[in-house]
Amino acid sequence: MATAILGMQWGDEGKGKITHLLARKASVVVRYSGGPNAGHTVIDRGVKFGTHQVPAGAFYPGTRCVLASGMVIDLAVLREEYETISAHLDNEIDLVISENAHLILPYHRTLEELEGSGAAIGTTRRGIGPAYRDKAARIGIRAGDLLNPTRLREKLAYRVTLLQRLWPASEETAALSAAGLADGLLDAGRPFLSSIGDTAGMIRDALSSASTTGEEVLFEGAQGALLDIDFGTYPCVTSSATTFAGLGQAIGIPNPCVERRIGVVKAYTTRVGRGSFPTEITGGIGARLQEKGGEFGVTTGRSRRCGWLDLVALKHAARLNGPTDLAITKLDVLSGLPEIEICVAYRLRGERIVHFPLADEDLALCQPIYETLVGWEEGIEGVRKYSDLPQEAHKYLERIAAELGAPIGLVSIGPAPEETIAIG
Repeated sequence: MATAILGMQWGDEGKGKITHLLARKASVVVRYSGGPNAGHTVIDRGVKFGTHQVPAGAFYPGTRCVLASGMVIDLAVLREEYETISAHLDNEIDLVISENAHLILPYHRTLEELEGSGAAIGTTRRGIGPAYRDKAARIGIRAGDLLNPTRLREKLAYRVTLLQRLWPASEETAALSAAGLADGLLDAGRPFLSSIGDTAGMIRDALSSASTTGEEVLFEGAQGALLDIDFGTYPCVTSSATTFAGLGQAIGIPNPCVERRIGVVKAYTTRVGRGSFPTEITGGIGARLQEKGGEFGVTTGRSRRCGWLDLVALKHAARLNGPTDLAITKLDVLSGLPEIEICVAYRLRGERIVHFPLADEDLALCQPIYETLVGWEEGIEGVRKYSDLPQEAHKYLERIAAELGAPIGLVSIGPAPEETIAIG
Protein backbone atom coordinates (compact mmCIF):
# COMPACT_ATOMS: atom_id res chain seq x y z
CA MET A 1 0.00 0.00 0.00
CA ALA A 2 1.20 3.53 -0.74
CA THR A 3 0.40 6.56 1.41
CA ALA A 4 1.09 10.27 0.84
CA ILE A 5 1.37 12.77 3.71
CA LEU A 6 0.16 16.15 2.42
CA GLY A 7 0.10 19.59 4.04
CA MET A 8 -3.26 21.35 3.75
CA GLN A 9 -2.28 24.85 4.91
CA TRP A 10 0.80 27.10 4.68
CA GLY A 11 3.07 24.33 5.95
CA ASP A 12 3.96 23.62 9.59
CA GLU A 13 0.91 21.39 9.98
CA GLY A 14 2.77 18.57 11.75
CA LYS A 15 3.60 16.36 8.76
CA GLY A 16 6.87 15.26 10.38
CA LYS A 17 5.13 13.69 13.36
CA ILE A 18 2.56 11.93 11.17
CA THR A 19 5.28 10.62 8.81
CA HIS A 20 7.38 9.39 11.72
CA LEU A 21 4.35 7.68 13.24
CA LEU A 22 3.30 5.88 10.05
CA ALA A 23 6.85 5.03 8.95
CA ARG A 24 7.02 2.28 11.56
CA LYS A 25 5.38 -0.01 9.00
CA ALA A 26 7.01 1.42 5.87
CA SER A 27 9.73 -0.27 3.86
CA VAL A 28 10.38 2.90 1.83
CA VAL A 29 9.90 6.57 2.71
CA VAL A 30 10.22 9.11 -0.11
CA ARG A 31 10.78 12.84 0.29
CA TYR A 32 9.75 14.15 -3.11
CA SER A 33 9.91 17.97 -3.19
CA GLY A 34 11.40 21.06 -1.59
CA GLY A 35 14.74 21.50 0.12
CA PRO A 36 16.11 22.50 3.53
CA ASN A 37 13.44 25.18 3.76
CA ALA A 38 11.09 22.45 5.00
CA GLY A 39 11.61 21.60 8.66
CA HIS A 40 9.82 18.59 10.17
CA THR A 41 9.80 18.06 13.94
CA VAL A 42 10.26 14.47 15.09
CA ILE A 43 10.49 13.04 18.60
CA ASP A 44 12.20 9.66 18.55
CA ARG A 45 12.71 7.76 21.80
CA GLY A 46 12.41 10.99 23.74
CA VAL A 47 14.91 12.94 21.61
CA LYS A 48 13.67 15.88 19.53
CA PHE A 49 14.94 16.35 15.98
CA GLY A 50 14.30 18.94 13.31
CA THR A 51 14.75 17.21 9.97
CA HIS A 52 15.15 19.29 6.81
CA GLN A 53 16.18 16.87 4.07
CA VAL A 54 16.43 13.39 5.54
CA PRO A 55 12.87 11.99 5.54
CA ALA A 56 11.11 12.01 8.90
CA GLY A 57 10.67 8.26 8.46
CA ALA A 58 14.40 7.60 8.76
CA PHE A 59 14.32 6.50 12.39
CA TYR A 60 13.44 2.84 11.88
CA PRO A 61 15.89 0.03 10.99
CA GLY A 62 15.37 -1.42 7.54
CA THR A 63 13.57 1.62 6.14
CA ARG A 64 14.96 2.88 2.84
CA CYS A 65 14.94 6.68 2.62
CA VAL A 66 14.70 8.26 -0.83
CA LEU A 67 15.41 11.84 -1.92
CA ALA A 68 13.55 12.10 -5.22
CA SER A 69 14.06 14.19 -8.35
CA GLY A 70 11.70 16.95 -7.29
CA MET A 71 13.99 18.01 -4.44
CA VAL A 72 16.82 20.52 -4.31
CA ILE A 73 19.55 19.30 -1.98
CA ASP A 74 22.11 21.12 0.12
CA LEU A 75 24.80 18.49 0.60
CA ALA A 76 26.30 20.15 3.67
CA VAL A 77 22.92 20.23 5.43
CA LEU A 78 22.18 16.68 4.33
CA ARG A 79 25.50 15.36 5.61
CA GLU A 80 25.07 17.00 9.02
CA GLU A 81 21.57 15.54 9.40
CA TYR A 82 22.67 12.15 8.11
CA GLU A 83 25.52 11.92 10.60
CA THR A 84 23.44 13.21 13.54
CA ILE A 85 20.56 10.79 12.97
CA SER A 86 22.88 7.86 12.19
CA ALA A 87 24.70 8.47 15.49
CA HIS A 88 21.36 8.56 17.32
CA LEU A 89 20.33 5.26 15.71
CA ASP A 90 23.82 3.74 16.07
CA ASN A 91 23.37 2.67 12.48
CA GLU A 92 23.77 4.36 9.10
CA ILE A 93 20.59 5.48 7.34
CA ASP A 94 19.79 3.57 4.15
CA LEU A 95 19.70 6.58 1.83
CA VAL A 96 19.11 6.77 -1.94
CA ILE A 97 19.48 10.06 -3.85
CA SER A 98 18.05 10.74 -7.29
CA GLU A 99 20.72 11.41 -9.90
CA ASN A 100 18.33 14.06 -11.30
CA ALA A 101 17.89 15.99 -8.03
CA HIS A 102 19.41 19.45 -8.27
CA LEU A 103 21.96 20.75 -5.76
CA ILE A 104 21.95 23.99 -3.80
CA LEU A 105 25.27 25.81 -4.17
CA PRO A 106 26.62 28.60 -1.94
CA TYR A 107 25.99 31.11 -4.72
CA HIS A 108 22.25 30.38 -4.58
CA ARG A 109 22.12 31.85 -1.08
CA THR A 110 24.27 34.76 -2.25
CA LEU A 111 21.81 35.46 -5.07
CA GLU A 112 18.89 35.69 -2.64
CA GLU A 113 20.80 38.36 -0.72
CA LEU A 114 21.96 40.26 -3.82
CA GLU A 115 18.51 40.29 -5.40
CA GLY A 116 16.58 40.83 -2.19
CA SER A 117 14.09 38.23 -3.40
CA GLY A 118 14.10 36.30 -0.13
CA ALA A 119 13.43 39.36 1.98
CA ALA A 120 10.67 40.56 -0.33
CA ILE A 121 8.42 37.55 0.25
CA GLY A 122 9.83 36.26 3.53
CA THR A 123 11.60 33.06 2.41
CA THR A 124 13.99 31.05 4.57
CA ARG A 125 16.91 32.36 2.46
CA ARG A 126 18.34 28.88 2.00
CA GLY A 127 18.86 29.31 -1.75
CA ILE A 128 15.79 27.28 -2.67
CA GLY A 129 14.29 29.65 -5.27
CA PRO A 130 17.55 30.34 -7.13
CA ALA A 131 18.29 26.59 -7.23
CA TYR A 132 14.91 25.83 -8.79
CA ARG A 133 15.40 28.76 -11.17
CA ASP A 134 18.73 27.30 -12.35
CA LYS A 135 16.93 23.99 -12.88
CA ALA A 136 14.33 25.66 -15.12
CA ALA A 137 17.04 27.64 -16.92
CA ARG A 138 18.97 24.42 -17.60
CA ILE A 139 22.12 25.64 -15.88
CA GLY A 140 21.76 23.71 -12.63
CA ILE A 141 24.10 21.19 -11.02
CA ARG A 142 22.60 17.76 -10.32
CA ALA A 143 23.52 15.01 -7.88
CA GLY A 144 24.57 12.78 -10.78
CA ASP A 145 27.24 15.34 -11.72
CA LEU A 146 29.17 14.33 -8.59
CA LEU A 147 29.90 10.99 -10.25
CA ASN A 148 31.84 12.75 -13.03
CA PRO A 149 34.18 15.34 -11.43
CA THR A 150 35.44 16.59 -14.81
CA ARG A 151 31.92 17.32 -16.00
CA LEU A 152 31.11 18.88 -12.63
CA ARG A 153 34.01 21.33 -12.86
CA GLU A 154 33.11 22.26 -16.45
CA LYS A 155 29.51 23.02 -15.51
CA LEU A 156 30.57 25.05 -12.48
CA ALA A 157 33.08 27.04 -14.53
CA TYR A 158 30.32 28.01 -16.96
CA ARG A 159 27.94 28.95 -14.13
CA VAL A 160 30.57 31.02 -12.30
CA THR A 161 31.39 32.91 -15.50
CA LEU A 162 27.70 33.79 -15.94
CA LEU A 163 27.39 34.97 -12.34
CA GLN A 164 30.48 37.16 -12.53
CA ARG A 165 29.22 38.68 -15.78
CA LEU A 166 25.81 39.43 -14.26
CA TRP A 167 27.17 40.78 -10.97
CA PRO A 168 30.50 42.44 -11.84
CA ALA A 169 30.51 44.65 -8.74
CA SER A 170 29.81 41.85 -6.28
CA GLU A 171 32.68 40.79 -4.06
CA GLU A 172 30.86 37.53 -3.33
CA THR A 173 30.60 36.46 -6.96
CA ALA A 174 34.13 37.71 -7.75
CA ALA A 175 35.47 35.38 -5.07
CA LEU A 176 33.77 32.31 -6.54
CA SER A 177 36.02 29.55 -7.83
CA ALA A 178 34.72 26.63 -9.87
CA ALA A 179 37.48 24.40 -8.51
CA GLY A 180 36.70 25.42 -4.92
CA LEU A 181 32.97 24.84 -5.37
CA ALA A 182 33.59 21.44 -6.94
CA ASP A 183 35.93 20.39 -4.14
CA GLY A 184 33.37 21.50 -1.55
CA LEU A 185 30.58 19.52 -3.20
CA LEU A 186 32.69 16.40 -3.60
CA ASP A 187 33.85 16.58 0.01
CA ALA A 188 30.34 17.08 1.44
CA GLY A 189 28.89 14.44 -0.85
CA ARG A 190 31.55 11.77 -0.33
CA PRO A 191 29.38 9.53 1.94
CA PHE A 192 26.57 9.60 -0.64
CA LEU A 193 28.35 8.88 -3.92
CA SER A 194 27.38 5.20 -3.89
CA SER A 195 23.79 6.19 -3.01
CA ILE A 196 23.16 8.28 -6.16
CA GLY A 197 21.10 6.55 -8.82
CA ASP A 198 17.78 5.91 -10.53
CA THR A 199 15.22 6.55 -7.81
CA ALA A 200 12.29 6.51 -10.26
CA GLY A 201 13.03 2.87 -11.06
CA MET A 202 13.54 2.02 -7.40
CA ILE A 203 10.24 3.66 -6.38
CA ARG A 204 8.43 1.95 -9.27
CA ASP A 205 9.73 -1.43 -8.06
CA ALA A 206 8.76 -0.64 -4.47
CA LEU A 207 5.21 0.28 -5.50
CA SER A 208 4.91 -2.89 -7.56
CA SER A 209 6.16 -4.99 -4.67
CA ALA A 210 3.88 -3.23 -2.19
CA SER A 211 0.83 -4.08 -4.28
CA THR A 212 1.51 -7.80 -3.85
CA THR A 213 3.33 -8.09 -0.50
CA GLY A 214 1.40 -5.50 1.51
CA GLU A 215 4.55 -3.51 2.31
CA GLU A 216 4.13 0.22 2.89
CA VAL A 217 5.57 2.97 0.68
CA LEU A 218 5.28 6.41 2.25
CA PHE A 219 5.54 9.73 0.40
CA GLU A 220 6.47 12.64 2.65
CA GLY A 221 5.27 16.02 1.40
CA ALA A 222 6.97 19.31 2.19
CA GLN A 223 5.41 22.71 2.92
CA GLY A 224 1.65 22.89 2.25
CA ALA A 225 -0.89 23.27 -0.53
CA LEU A 226 -1.24 27.03 -0.02
CA LEU A 227 2.48 27.43 -0.81
CA ASP A 228 2.28 25.57 -4.13
CA ILE A 229 4.09 27.40 -6.94
CA ASP A 230 1.01 27.20 -9.21
CA PHE A 231 -1.98 27.03 -6.87
CA GLY A 232 -0.75 28.80 -3.74
CA THR A 233 -0.91 32.47 -2.70
CA TYR A 234 1.45 33.68 -5.43
CA PRO A 235 3.98 35.29 -5.19
CA CYS A 236 4.30 34.41 -1.51
CA VAL A 237 4.82 30.73 -2.23
CA THR A 238 7.63 28.21 -2.41
CA SER A 239 9.33 27.19 -5.68
CA SER A 240 8.02 23.64 -6.08
CA ALA A 241 4.78 21.70 -6.40
CA THR A 242 3.58 20.92 -2.88
CA THR A 243 0.32 19.12 -3.70
CA PHE A 244 -0.53 15.54 -4.57
CA ALA A 245 -0.76 16.59 -8.22
CA GLY A 246 2.99 17.30 -8.18
CA LEU A 247 3.94 13.90 -6.80
CA GLY A 248 4.04 11.98 -10.09
CA GLN A 249 6.29 14.54 -11.78
CA ALA A 250 8.59 14.75 -8.76
CA ILE A 251 9.21 11.00 -8.62
CA GLY A 252 9.09 10.31 -12.37
CA ILE A 253 6.06 8.00 -12.33
CA PRO A 254 2.88 8.97 -14.19
CA ASN A 255 -0.26 8.64 -12.10
CA PRO A 256 1.32 6.67 -9.23
CA CYS A 257 -1.08 4.37 -7.41
CA VAL A 258 -1.32 5.96 -3.95
CA GLU A 259 -4.30 4.48 -2.19
CA ARG A 260 -4.21 6.67 0.90
CA ARG A 261 -3.72 10.44 0.88
CA ILE A 262 -3.61 11.90 4.36
CA GLY A 263 -4.34 15.62 4.51
CA VAL A 264 -2.62 17.08 7.57
CA VAL A 265 -4.53 20.00 9.12
CA LYS A 266 -3.52 22.02 12.14
CA ALA A 267 -6.56 22.69 14.36
CA TYR A 268 -5.98 26.40 13.79
CA THR A 269 -3.99 28.22 11.10
CA THR A 270 -0.41 29.49 11.07
CA ARG A 271 1.82 31.17 8.54
CA VAL A 272 5.53 32.05 8.54
CA GLY A 273 6.94 35.04 6.72
CA ARG A 274 5.04 37.45 4.54
CA GLY A 275 1.80 36.96 2.68
CA SER A 276 -1.89 37.57 3.24
CA PHE A 277 -3.59 35.75 6.10
CA PRO A 278 -7.33 36.57 6.45
CA THR A 279 -7.92 34.78 9.77
CA GLU A 280 -4.78 36.05 11.52
CA ILE A 281 -5.36 36.98 15.16
CA THR A 282 -3.38 39.82 16.68
CA GLY A 283 -3.34 40.37 20.40
CA GLY A 284 -4.11 38.05 23.29
CA ILE A 285 -5.57 34.93 21.68
CA GLY A 286 -3.02 34.94 18.85
CA ALA A 287 -0.18 35.22 21.35
CA ARG A 288 -1.76 32.45 23.43
CA LEU A 289 -1.89 30.09 20.43
CA GLN A 290 1.68 30.95 19.52
CA GLU A 291 3.02 30.27 23.01
CA LYS A 292 0.95 27.17 23.81
CA GLY A 293 1.48 25.70 20.35
CA GLY A 294 5.24 26.38 20.32
CA GLU A 295 4.79 28.19 17.03
CA PHE A 296 8.36 28.87 16.03
CA GLY A 297 9.84 27.71 12.73
CA VAL A 298 11.98 24.54 12.73
CA THR A 299 14.22 25.91 9.97
CA THR A 300 14.56 29.58 10.92
CA GLY A 301 13.26 29.88 14.48
CA ARG A 302 10.96 32.69 13.34
CA SER A 303 7.67 33.04 15.18
CA ARG A 304 4.62 31.87 13.25
CA ARG A 305 1.62 34.11 12.80
CA CYS A 306 -1.47 32.45 14.26
CA GLY A 307 -5.16 32.58 13.39
CA TRP A 308 -8.48 30.75 13.39
CA LEU A 309 -9.14 27.75 11.17
CA ASP A 310 -9.95 28.79 7.60
CA LEU A 311 -12.41 26.47 5.86
CA VAL A 312 -12.28 28.45 2.60
CA ALA A 313 -8.55 27.81 2.30
CA LEU A 314 -8.90 24.20 3.43
CA LYS A 315 -11.55 23.40 0.83
CA HIS A 316 -9.19 24.76 -1.82
CA ALA A 317 -6.41 22.51 -0.47
CA ALA A 318 -8.79 19.53 -0.39
CA ARG A 319 -9.63 20.02 -4.07
CA LEU A 320 -5.92 20.03 -4.89
CA ASN A 321 -4.98 17.01 -2.76
CA GLY A 322 -8.11 14.82 -2.77
CA PRO A 323 -7.44 13.49 0.75
CA THR A 324 -8.88 10.10 1.60
CA ASP A 325 -8.67 10.98 5.29
CA LEU A 326 -7.44 13.73 7.58
CA ALA A 327 -4.94 14.04 10.42
CA ILE A 328 -5.80 16.91 12.76
CA THR A 329 -2.85 18.19 14.81
CA LYS A 330 -2.46 20.40 17.88
CA LEU A 331 -6.09 20.06 18.94
CA ASP A 332 -4.89 20.38 22.54
CA VAL A 333 -3.78 23.97 21.89
CA LEU A 334 -7.42 25.05 21.63
CA SER A 335 -8.29 23.70 25.08
CA GLY A 336 -9.40 26.36 27.55
CA LEU A 337 -10.98 28.69 24.98
CA PRO A 338 -14.66 29.35 25.78
CA GLU A 339 -15.40 30.06 22.12
CA ILE A 340 -13.68 29.08 18.88
CA GLU A 341 -14.14 30.94 15.62
CA ILE A 342 -14.12 29.14 12.30
CA CYS A 343 -13.98 30.95 8.96
CA VAL A 344 -16.71 29.81 6.54
CA ALA A 345 -16.50 32.53 3.84
CA TYR A 346 -14.79 35.80 2.89
CA ARG A 347 -16.08 39.23 2.06
CA LEU A 348 -14.22 40.63 -0.95
CA ARG A 349 -15.08 44.07 -2.30
CA GLY A 350 -18.45 43.92 -0.60
CA GLU A 351 -19.36 40.45 -1.93
CA ARG A 352 -19.58 37.24 0.07
CA ILE A 353 -17.39 34.58 -1.56
CA VAL A 354 -16.58 30.97 -0.73
CA HIS A 355 -13.80 30.42 -3.28
CA PHE A 356 -10.13 30.94 -2.44
CA PRO A 357 -8.41 33.77 -4.38
CA LEU A 358 -5.09 32.65 -5.88
CA ALA A 359 -3.58 36.15 -6.06
CA ASP A 360 -2.07 37.25 -2.78
CA GLU A 361 -3.15 40.82 -3.59
CA ASP A 362 -6.81 39.74 -3.68
CA LEU A 363 -6.50 37.60 -0.57
CA ALA A 364 -5.17 40.67 1.26
CA LEU A 365 -8.54 42.36 0.70
CA CYS A 366 -10.59 39.44 2.03
CA GLN A 367 -12.34 39.81 5.36
CA PRO A 368 -13.20 36.56 7.14
CA ILE A 369 -16.80 35.65 7.88
CA TYR A 370 -16.92 33.54 11.02
CA GLU A 371 -19.19 31.10 12.76
CA THR A 372 -18.72 30.71 16.49
CA LEU A 373 -18.47 27.28 18.08
CA VAL A 374 -18.48 26.45 21.79
CA GLY A 375 -15.02 25.56 23.09
CA TRP A 376 -13.98 23.14 25.82
CA GLU A 377 -12.38 24.08 29.11
CA GLU A 378 -10.67 20.82 30.10
CA GLY A 379 -7.21 19.81 28.93
CA ILE A 380 -7.07 16.78 26.62
CA GLU A 381 -3.35 15.96 26.63
CA GLY A 382 -3.87 12.63 28.39
CA VAL A 383 -6.79 11.43 26.26
CA ARG A 384 -6.11 8.27 24.25
CA LYS A 385 -9.60 7.38 22.97
CA TYR A 386 -11.70 9.48 20.62
CA SER A 387 -14.79 8.81 22.74
CA ASP A 388 -13.09 10.44 25.74
CA LEU A 389 -12.67 13.80 24.01
CA PRO A 390 -15.11 16.53 25.08
CA GLN A 391 -18.32 16.68 23.05
CA GLU A 392 -17.39 20.20 21.95
CA ALA A 393 -14.16 18.84 20.48
CA HIS A 394 -16.17 16.13 18.70
CA LYS A 395 -18.39 18.79 17.12
CA TYR A 396 -15.38 20.83 16.03
CA LEU A 397 -13.71 17.82 14.39
CA GLU A 398 -16.94 16.62 12.80
CA ARG A 399 -17.50 20.05 11.29
CA ILE A 400 -14.04 19.96 9.66
CA ALA A 401 -14.60 16.46 8.28
CA ALA A 402 -18.02 17.36 6.89
CA GLU A 403 -16.77 20.52 5.19
CA LEU A 404 -13.75 18.82 3.61
CA GLY A 405 -15.58 15.64 2.64
CA ALA A 406 -13.06 13.30 4.24
CA PRO A 407 -13.11 11.36 7.51
CA ILE A 408 -10.65 12.03 10.31
CA GLY A 409 -8.23 9.17 10.83
CA LEU A 410 -5.78 10.66 13.33
CA VAL A 411 -5.96 13.35 16.01
CA SER A 412 -2.72 14.64 17.53
CA ILE A 413 -2.93 16.09 21.04
CA GLY A 414 0.77 16.57 21.76
CA PRO A 415 4.21 16.34 20.10
CA ALA A 416 5.13 12.79 21.20
CA PRO A 417 4.15 9.78 19.04
CA GLU A 418 2.00 8.30 21.82
CA GLU A 419 0.01 11.53 22.04
CA THR A 420 -2.04 10.51 19.03
CA ILE A 421 -5.59 9.15 18.75
CA ALA A 422 -6.29 6.74 15.90
CA ILE A 423 -9.91 6.68 14.77
CA GLY A 424 -11.45 3.65 13.13
